[in-house]
Amino acid sequence: MKSNFDRVIEINRRKIKILYASTLITLLLTINEKYKFLIYYPDLEVYAQVVIAINLILIVSYLLLDFRATYIYSRAERNRTLEYLDNSFDTNFGGKKVANYFTQSKLNPGFYKLAVNCFENVFHTFYITREMQAKIYGKAITVIILFIFSAAVGDKGIIRSLIEAILPLTLLQDAIKLSYFISRLDKLLDNFKAFFTTLSSTGFANREPEALKYVIEYETTLAWASIPLENKIFYKMKNKLGNEWEELKLLYKIT
Repeated sequence: MKSNFDRVIEINRRKIKILYASTLITLLLTINEKYKFLIYYPDLEVYAQVVIAINLILIVSYLLLDFRATYIYSRAERNRTLEYLDNSFDTNFGGKKVANYFTQSKLNPGFYKLAVNCFENVFHTFYITREMQAKIYGKAITVIILFIFSAAVGDKGIIRSLIEAILPLTLLQDAIKLSYFISRLDKLLDNFKAFFTTLSSTGFANREPEALKYVIEYETTLAWASIPLENKIFYKMKNKLGNEWEELKLLYKIT
């Protein structure tokens, strides 16, 4: 049975196919409108209108899939949060135990383990999303440039222009959101490093509220962004980040 995260990945793959198809159609329609290729084939003009309609349907389908992916992702995140609590406090809110996700099996259940687990989450999420940045920026810039070209040389009505603008604006929004997400993770990662640096002199018992504050900040940031990690990048960096995390645990005396 597929998990909600797997369903989100599958929907995102469909979105990419729709994005490429719509961008290609928009480009071909624009070139035809610029150079009037169909003027020599008047019988095909009706098919051009059909292609325009199909492109508009693809754009609307992209939006619907985007909403669907966000909804399923929020449900997946709820389950992940429960499993995260179960791992930290040895409870059973999620109905199943997570295997091979966190690396703090030797820590006693409690708020300290919760803070360490969150530190690990922030560490991995920051570096993986930063690696995703170039691809998402490249995709957004490419589609925006093609849209600007289409808007500048194409001959289309206002309604069609507005609908075709949806995809580049959505991709631009995703790119901006990712940048802000990474910025917040970067700050939170620094906060965790500073927090664990000073624990040797202050002790954890009196710092539990501060630790909980960082945990809540991470979870709310994650919920706000609703950006799933890219599987290919996750598995590519898994071993490298795993080794670096073990070095961090030694550095901050997390035992």
